[in-house]
Amino acid sequence: MMITATAISLGFAEGSEGVVLRFIRAYGQDNERFPPVILLSPKSGSHMPGWEYATVEFDIQSSTIPNTYVKLVHCNADWTEDSNGFLNDAMNRSSLADWSVAPLRSTYYSYRGTVTIPNPQLQLRFAGNWKVVVYDMDSDVPLGETRIFVVDPQAQAEINFMTDFYEPSHKVSSIALTLEAVVRADHSQVIDPNVHTTVFYRNHRWYEPFICSTKRFDTKYPYHVATHVVGVFPGGKAFRIGPLPAENEHRILDLTNLAQYPSTGQPVRMPLSDLPRNGMFIERSNDGALVTTTVSQSDDEYVPVEILLDPSPGPPSTSDVFLAGSFNNWKPDKNWQMYYDEQFNLYRLRQWFRRGVHDYLYATGTLNIDTDEVTNCSFEEFEGNTASNSNSFVAFTYARMMDYGGYDAIIAVTSSNIYQNR
Repeated sequence: MMITATAISLGFAEGSEGVVLRFIRAYGQDNERFPPVILLSPKSGSHMPGWEYATVEFDIQSSTIPNTYVKLVHCNADWTEDSNGFLNDAMNRSSLADWSVAPLRSTYYSYRGTVTIPNPQLQLRFAGNWKVVVYDMDSDVPLGETRIFVVDPQAQAEINFMTDFYEPSHKVSSIALTLEAVVRADHSQVIDPNVHTTVFYRNHRWYEPFICSTKRFDTKYPYHVATHVVGVFPGGKAFRIGPLPAENEHRILDLTNLAQYPSTGQPVRMPLSDLPRNGMFIERSNDGALVTTTVSQSDDEYVPVEILLDPSPGPPSTSDVFLAGSFNNWKPDKNWQMYYDEQFNLYRLRQWFRRGVHDYLYATGTLNIDTDEVTNCSFEEFEGNTASNSNSFVAFTYARMMDYGGYDAIIAVTSSNIYQNR
């Protein structure tokens, strides 16, 4: 049976006349490897990662060019929506999308919309977390959403990495990382007590925040994590969190080979089943991003693929097993849950994947059938840990701004991996 991801699986209703959002993503400027970070006022000489605009892509299945609009919603540091009416203007929306038609043989999606933010209809006046929500204009129903970050540079930050250890639930390496973001600013720009939070993300995995704050947030991790905030400006304020499992280099699913993954409309099985890695890897990944630069427009479609995971030499997992990667924005749900084939001792999943080079990992956790969320999500059982992986982290520092009713603004961003600051 072919399992397909629909708008309903993303937590949204289907639009009018069968309009279904298949996939949505955001990235910096015109480079899909860049994180979706916008700088409101770039400063000369600054090496802060960020760009003048972000690009949002969304693929839709529809019989005609869909009638959609994009709306921006400002959020707090933990992604709870801001109730501030000054920020979340109902008219802050845009219908300016560039539409391209899917290849003629495509059956999974029909049109791709591309929106740049900001644009003449969508202006960004406030820094912080922003949800980009795509609506069906005819029914005014949300089809899907993605996330972008807007930074007003008022401080400088850098990430320090320290190797550490944690207590894994399985027989894998206990290597972990403790992260420290050191933020520096002078009193003329920022009031020290207002700088309250730094949130760390693994690059392109924007639904897995690691929050270090002087405020209280409802954060839950499948392992013990400690946070510390020390220091004052102008010397530097340090936000430290850890230990975080080091994880492994991402696996790579390369669907650019048309001979290996042809467009037949039938599921194409992986040449070989994946195996547990326990911290070992062969090649470097794309840091969590989906890369489609080598895919021609005539081949830019979705391919049904059967993913196979052989749990040997160990027994099947006692938890639910999921596939997480750039194909689902690193946010697995019931549509990405694998089933165990007792006859062949294999985990199987049939899904549609956009043609390109994907990064992915195998996750374990528990599916909440009421909320469709995966709780206690962990990658250690089938991936293991190694401090040699090149996966980078992005850290955003927030300050409470007191004008316009008060809001959480991002005043600094930095990105690094264990090998270098950048």
